[in-house]
Amino acid sequence: MEMKKKRIVYSLTGRGLFSELSNLALALVYADYNQEELTVNTRNWNARVEKGWSDYFESVLPDCNGVMCSQYIVYKKGKPWWGNIYYNPSAFFRYYIFYIMNRIYLLFHPETELGNEVFLKMRSEDFLEKLEDIRNDYGSALRKILKFNEKTTGYIEKRKSEMNLPVDYIAVHIRRGDKIVSREMKELGLSLYIDAVKGKKHISRNVFIATDDGSVTDKLKSVLVAEGFNVYWNTAVTQTGFDESLFNTKDKKSRYIDTLNMLLDMDILIHSSFLSVLILRMSAGLCLCMSDSKNRSVWMTNGNFRL
Repeated sequence: MEMKKKRIVYSLTGRGLFSELSNLALALVYADYNQEELTVNTRNWNARVEKGWSDYFESVLPDCNGVMCSQYIVYKKGKPWWGNIYYNPSAFFRYYIFYIMNRIYLLFHPETELGNEVFLKMRSEDFLEKLEDIRNDYGSALRKILKFNEKTTGYIEKRKSEMNLPVDYIAVHIRRGDKIVSREMKELGLSLYIDAVKGKKHISRNVFIATDDGSVTDKLKSVLVAEGFNVYWNTAVTQTGFDESLFNTKDKKSRYIDTLNMLLDMDILIHSSFLSVLILRMSAGLCLCMSDSKNRSVWMTNGNFRL
């Protein structure tokens, strides 16, 4: 009797878009290495509007919105503190509701692993060291899963046309918002980005600025225009830094448009003639891993960046 292939059900949750997508890609690398099938569960994904994954992408992986196999958090293990019954009862009881649902599901699907069971395994040194070319494997996984559907493609192409974005341009990504406030990453001076762009003026005099902070664009634009550059940016970005908790409280339509604009920035970054990224976290490598490394500048600023 042929044994049934093992399966991983990986849940997308309420974290930042590129953190969720990059971890999903790593889950696919892990599943492929172990010859397991990967299903993505989008029931609790903060970007979900109707169906979830197919709201933005082609369904190249099995996907579902099942309740019993969904998870609210995949990156934490361990039980919540008993004091949360008083201080944070919603988080306390949510943990046990999901725990019970997941245990029941696994009882009837013993061949399945859920996201929180593989999260630490797929990010462990023990697993990563087994891979001969993690950058290639990770990049291939991203290219496989991040295939825009017709509606997303239409939105991106329409917005790029409205920008009059030229074929050749230098792209710069600047992250602000809650990562700075929480001190998860340090704020880098704009002069670093300006110097990076000026150093590549032989490639192009056109510059696209991708940022979650609209005030950054005004500051960079005034300096770069004076230096003879043509500056382009996503005019839909009016916030002063992305805030995950605020994003999660928005209505579905607002979250959908915000997500489309993040994917728009990602697409423009990927197709740039030169991309300058100051890397502070693994998810910042999303755009690099979807294309070849030619004409890409990666500045190490802290942490271990393996890709």
